[in-house]
Amino acid sequence: MTPQPIEDGYFVIKGEQPVLLGSYSPSTGNTYYPQRKLCPVTSEPVETVELPTEGELYSWTYVRMKMIGSTESTEGGGHGVGQIDLPCGTRVQSIIQGDMGDWTIGMKMRLALLPLKTDRDKNLSYCSYCFVPVND
Repeated sequence: MTPQPIEDGYFVIKGEQPVLLGSYSPSTGNTYYPQRKLCPVTSEPVETVELPTEGELYSWTYVRMKMIGSTESTEGGGHGVGQIDLPCGTRVQSIIQGDMGDWTIGMKMRLALLPLKTDRDKNLSYCSYCFVPVND
């Protein structure tokens, strides 16, 4: 099954690995996610860049409800949401994989695909992205 981003502009899939698309502002040296049309500080043009795929968990919470678009039951379940600091200075908010208690502030996290649904012919897997703990 071929993975396909659920919506264009947020990430691309290289092989079977996602890569987030951000914006770099040459005028400020800042990198932003999601992409911007102009630098939010100077209103000058920005460049599309691929962001690092690993970072550190800055903060997390556990949401006791199913993810939007999910058909899974929420009884006794939920999902993690975290903020991940990337080495380029950008902080990304994302679903994080695991169960409550699996995460610690400062732990290494890696970008991964989050399958959401398949097409009728079962040829495409529409995906979002998430971060998963890196187990060294």
